[in-house]
Amino acid sequence: MSIALPEPASAGASRTVRFLTASLARELGILLCLSVLFPFMVHVLPVPGDARLGPRLLPMFYAPLLAALWGRARSAWTLALAAPWLNWALTSHPAPPGAIVMMVELSGFVFVLRALLSGVGARWYLAAPAYFAGKAAALLGAAFFPALIGGHAALNWAAQSVVIGAPGITILVLINWLALRHYPPGAAGGGPAAA
Repeated sequence: MSIALPEPASAGASRTVRFLTASLARELGILLCLSVLFPFMVHVLPVPGDARLGPRLLPMFYAPLLAALWGRARSAWTLALAAPWLNWALTSHPAPPGAIVMMVELSGFVFVLRALLSGVGARWYLAAPAYFAGKAAALLGAAFFPALIGGHAALNWAAQSVVIGAPGITILVLINWLALRHYPPGAAGGGPAAA
């Protein structure tokens, strides 16, 4: 599917812009599979009692983090918007209110991560401030719509989420560091790009 957009008057020609190429479809397919696989793998790990590993290890953030770090902006945004709903459709987790909160949180995460990549370049620690920004976006949404978090106080919910998610934040920073160390952003056309 393509759309022809006119070039500036000086060019006098038109170019074709492709919104969904075979390469992008393959990339999205792989990343969407990972965005379902990571949480599923975390949820099937045996844990004592009623402990839930998803909020502790933050597996929903792994695929969007990789996509954003490697300059795949369209894929990162698609994951932020679609992954919570795909997980809900396939595993019934998170529930629809949680999927809305997760969608807002992932969108804030991707937005700030992309902004930081453009502003300071690829750094090993970018996942942490991006996570906190995503949590702040979710906090704002929860403050306006407390039913999304079960009617709890939004600030207490956010603080508790950050404390519970501390191991996951560490994992995000580790993934950030490993991705940049072993598969660093490359020049345009030569591998992942930083921005």
